[in-house]
Amino acid sequence: MSSLKQMALWPRGTRLACAGLLAGLTLALAWLAQLDSLVASWQAAQAHTGSLRAAHGQAQAQAGQLPQLRARQQEAAATLAALERQLPRQQEMPALLSAINQAGLARGLQFELFKPAAPLPQAHYVAMPIAIRVRGGYHALGAFMADLAYLPRIVTVHGLAVQANQEGALTLDAVLRAYRLPDAQEQKRMSGMKASRTTVPPRPPKPLVPRDYSASDLPDPFGAAASVRPAAAGVAAPDPRRVREPLESVALSAMAMVGSLRQHGRLDALLQANGRLYRVAAGQYLGQDHGVVTAISEQAITYREVAQDAGGAWRERRGSLALQVAGAAGKEADK
Repeated sequence: MSSLKQMALWPRGTRLACAGLLAGLTLALAWLAQLDSLVASWQAAQAHTGSLRAAHGQAQAQAGQLPQLRARQQEAAATLAALERQLPRQQEMPALLSAINQAGLARGLQFELFKPAAPLPQAHYVAMPIAIRVRGGYHALGAFMADLAYLPRIVTVHGLAVQANQEGALTLDAVLRAYRLPDAQEQKRMSGMKASRTTVPPRPPKPLVPRDYSASDLPDPFGAAASVRPAAAGVAAPDPRRVREPLESVALSAMAMVGSLRQHGRLDALLQANGRLYRVAAGQYLGQDHGVVTAISEQAITYREVAQDAGGAWRERRGSLALQVAGAAGKEADK
């Protein structure tokens, strides 16, 4: 108390200076108390500024890629339109099913089962599974599978299995899938399906290049070993278990080439036999001596036959059927 009484006796200027110093110290202590919160706010503002700058840079980069993105969008739209043109409408499906059946019959195959199942709606299309069971030769089955790629509509093959019975006849079991555009009711159901599914980045489309069946000269893996002893200059005996094709019941002398047909880059011959017209492709069998077509041109088809000579050995001979001109059929043979 004595110190306070002594301070009261100080001059007025000294007392004011002490009061100002005390107020300054109080303000300094209050500012120091708020300094930590100010530093935290400044650091948060700095981080927010950095994130805004990064977002701005990313937006600028995306804006620079806008022409390329628009070009890719146009390319994807063109690809989608081209694929949709390959999808028939519901009323066009019977024609597609008939084309599949005719492709097998043209190869000399026999359909034991051809059963379309219930359609399977997908995000942008409707798939129709078709269970088939086909009997025929190994190479005819392979050529039939290759022919499916040449159809104007998309058809895929699933669950393919080939087996031989006790008589050696081959049976192919598979599920074909044909695809079509959805109708109005199916599109309404698909709109909800599209909204519920997560978006998956599309894969870049791969061009499909149909290829002809080119293994007709290779041995049948289901064929039996030759049971007839070949001569020194002979060839292997034909497979006795192979299922015969329709034109193998007609002699070559009763056939005539009357024209050719090119489709999707493949050339087939038109043969007339027994008053009927047949479409023949490379690898098909014809004639009564195990003849197989080896090449086709617009002027002739060439074939290879295997026949037994007097000594029991199998011999190979080659020949050709020339295009019939003015009602005259030409046939050349090189034995």
